[in-house]
Amino acid sequence: MHKWHRRRGRFRLAFRASLTASLVMFSASAMALDDTVPIESARALVSAYDIAPSSLADALDRFGEQSGLQVVYPHGITEGYRTEAVSGRLSANDALIQLLAGSGLRVLFANAQTVVILSGANHAPGNAATPGADGGDAERRVKAVQLGQVTVRDVRRTLPKETSSSAFGFEKQLLDTPRSVSFISKETIDLFGLSSVEDLVRVVPGAFTPSRFGIQGGIDVRSVPADTFFRGMKRLYLQGHVNSVLSANDSIEVVRGPPSPIYGMGKVGGYTNVRPRTSRMGEGEHGFDDHGFVQLISGSYEHREVSFGINGPLEVANRQGGYAVFGALSDANAYARGVPNDAQLLQVSTSLNRFAGRFRLESGISLQRAMTAGALIGRFTQSVADTGRYVQGIPLVNLDANDNGRIGYLEMERGSPVVGNLSSANQPLAQTFAWQYDANGKPLRLDQFAQVSGIPQTLFDYLTAHPEADPGGLLVAQGVGGPRPMSGSVPIGMALDPRTTGYGKLDIRRFAAYEKRLEADLATGYIDLISDDDPDFTIKNQLFFDSMNQYKESEQPFGTDQNPRVWEDKLTVTRRLKNLPSWIGINMLGSLNYRSTYAPVSQCFGDFSNNRTDATASTWNDGNGGMTPNTTFAVCTANDDINNDGLPYTVHGKTKFTEMGAAALFDIDFSTGTNLLLGYRFDGSKASNVEYGGTLDAIRGTSANPGVFSPRDVSSHGWDDGTSWSVSLSQRLPGRIVPYATYAHSSLTLDNNINRLSNTQIGLGHIGASRFIEFGIKASLLERSLFFSSAAYEQRRVSIDSIGDPSLANSEVAGTRTRGWESELKWVPTRNFLMTLYALNQKTYYTPNRGSNIQVDARALGFKDVIDPATGEVVYPAEAFLYGGRAFVALPAGVEHYREKQGNPNTQLGFTTQFLVGPGFGFTLSGNYLSSVSSGRLQLTELPEARVFNAGVFREWHKWHLKADVFNFTDQRYFRARNGDTLADLPVSALPGRRFQFTVRRDF
Repeated sequence: MHKWHRRRGRFRLAFRASLTASLVMFSASAMALDDTVPIESARALVSAYDIAPSSLADALDRFGEQSGLQVVYPHGITEGYRTEAVSGRLSANDALIQLLAGSGLRVLFANAQTVVILSGANHAPGNAATPGADGGDAERRVKAVQLGQVTVRDVRRTLPKETSSSAFGFEKQLLDTPRSVSFISKETIDLFGLSSVEDLVRVVPGAFTPSRFGIQGGIDVRSVPADTFFRGMKRLYLQGHVNSVLSANDSIEVVRGPPSPIYGMGKVGGYTNVRPRTSRMGEGEHGFDDHGFVQLISGSYEHREVSFGINGPLEVANRQGGYAVFGALSDANAYARGVPNDAQLLQVSTSLNRFAGRFRLESGISLQRAMTAGALIGRFTQSVADTGRYVQGIPLVNLDANDNGRIGYLEMERGSPVVGNLSSANQPLAQTFAWQYDANGKPLRLDQFAQVSGIPQTLFDYLTAHPEADPGGLLVAQGVGGPRPMSGSVPIGMALDPRTTGYGKLDIRRFAAYEKRLEADLATGYIDLISDDDPDFTIKNQLFFDSMNQYKESEQPFGTDQNPRVWEDKLTVTRRLKNLPSWIGINMLGSLNYRSTYAPVSQCFGDFSNNRTDATASTWNDGNGGMTPNTTFAVCTANDDINNDGLPYTVHGKTKFTEMGAAALFDIDFSTGTNLLLGYRFDGSKASNVEYGGTLDAIRGTSANPGVFSPRDVSSHGWDDGTSWSVSLSQRLPGRIVPYATYAHSSLTLDNNINRLSNTQIGLGHIGASRFIEFGIKASLLERSLFFSSAAYEQRRVSIDSIGDPSLANSEVAGTRTRGWESELKWVPTRNFLMTLYALNQKTYYTPNRGSNIQVDARALGFKDVIDPATGEVVYPAEAFLYGGRAFVALPAGVEHYREKQGNPNTQLGFTTQFLVGPGFGFTLSGNYLSSVSSGRLQLTELPEARVFNAGVFREWHKWHLKADVFNFTDQRYFRARNGDTLADLPVSALPGRRFQFTVRRDF
């Protein structure tokens, strides 16, 4: 049995065991306790209110924002009522009594998080009703209200009314949060059909994410890879072996800039904080009975998906709480033909009030399995982008010497031998070329490289010996010439066969990055103990676990078996100081955390998918992505025996590192409306890494005796530390206008995209630093129906001492500086209409302007087309000289023309609208503009600008929800670059054309 299937069995068994153990543990612990749902604490909850005179519906919205409670009421019950101003520090009960004065309405505190407004006066002056006081009639009305909230779409949740703790740790309204933050609710996710990372750019500025071999895993924020937080706890790096399922989230917050000091070390660009779809119900909004939904989705590219959710109350040993379950099963194909995009997801969460004294227990687990594959267009050129003209051809020399259907490591070395010793710049199918300089020693631009006639010596010799491979002798007639790599010779395996080479038309849904298997198991769990009955003194202890079991078998070749996992415990305490002068208020937060990461990996490198495979080959329809025995390689995860036509592991090791930190944050309010946020953090980290003996060092030896196996383990260990701090100042002006400024210095761990640290990094120090500056303004206008924010920013790596710093080789935390501005507007003038707009303009530069070996094609290096003199037609395109392998050019440091980071459009615009034309019936429209951008740093290909529009129509009645969407309805042809810097010029993903999706949901 294949080891993947063994792992899958163990995975299922582990899940069942962990779920059973969790339920037993929770039940047993709760039986020793005795208390009730803290409804009284909700009534007594004291908050600072600033509610202007307005309609009652708007006033209740403001009450919900400022109290943190959910307010529900039957449709139409608030019509015609207006309220007077309510201000000052009041209990929730007293604030509501003032708001409802003279309305004839009454209050029911349904649970610790939910307030229900019903018709009829309160039972006693100054007291809100409690469940059961009216013989159960109120309880029946609450059920009806909650079902109404499920079936009626309220566009106002699109406004950023929710408080956020993701930016700084304190519960603050987004208006008062001195940082660019975008909130995406479940309603927005459903309404606009957001399903994958690439969809975020529709609604969030700065979230454009280049593709990692066509797979949307991690998210970029402001042009650099971002962290992903799960309920406020940092996950492992989502490398891209599995798609992120956005529809599984109740909300997504995108925070720009490094994390607040309370969160520990993090990426410079920002982070996303996701809350699973089970969170809202698991934390109190569970109602009085079990209820849920079943949803079916069908769409283009054989997309079939079923999902369900069920939640309700939970009682264990007289402890009240709730549970929630969400599951999804997707069976779909990607836009790239033949690529599966299948996923299975299960989320379970529970909540128990008064679990241990005043502490509430919140716990949950999220499990995901996924199967997909790469989806990049190889041999990508400007002609492919503009017209679809594609260089066809199969490799000239058959490297599969024993005709077993794949190329072993020794077959590759001996079939395409190099001259001299092997090195990173001198491989059988990978060569590095030197940069060219002018007469004064100044580096030329790539488009200024000299064009050199002739063909490589190895190709000339081969065609002389095999004239049948050169019909008409046109290539041999060119003579020996062409640019020469640093090794002095182009291996014969890098040339395409002249008999098959020419131009053809590419179906951009065909791909060359074919992968036999790419599967992943993800497991995330949490157990939190929370005391927040008193908002002025809260305690939260969060225990978090995250693991990823990722397996990839690509016969191009690349294989990996990764099993990183992390656990973290974090204690957070907030305390609002009492008995202060009336002109000042201080809220303090302290945080301690311990985090441990373990990242073992076994893998082998090669990956000639960018060029060697012909995506137009006749074998493509055989379900193998156009691959032939001469483009299929042995891969270590299937066969690592070098003497049995296999490919040995080239990386086999593990990294362990711990992070320990302490932070303090002060939120200071002045009576003038000024707010000052001050934070400081210290982090220490102990790291160790080992590279096991027995792995193949493929850059040593000769083609006759290739590679050297490492004789022993090589390890390192070390300690490093860093400090983080931030200062934010904001000022409330009349009209709810808030300008702000934030300056932050943040530490970051220099682990790579497989959560590992190299021996070199550990030896030099594995903690880096970043700097962040942002000036912005936010406003809530037009009776708070319009929210506006705008910011200018700069973010950069700091403390980079030299261009040779090895940490710069890691694109995840590369030395870059991004400057730009963004603006965002959300407008809901009525309950029947919403509109959001955003605009962003930014540029990212390498700082310092480092050099790098970057993949190029032969034309860019100076090879020339072979032209038939009789007809003037191109019989052998210049690119074909090296398309059998990979060619790199050694870009020197300091070349100004290549200082700007490419791949991310500098100008991005987005809009969304929703219009309700009647009860439960409406339309949606959204769109984006993405400016043209080079696909990679060397600017070989410019991806055209794109204008993409989407539309939908929905109908809701009773418990049924129907929706039909058409995405990219103008059928815009557009592309997305690959992430990273060394390969991004050539492999590119084609984005989907016009596609349809139909959704049916039934609530119960």
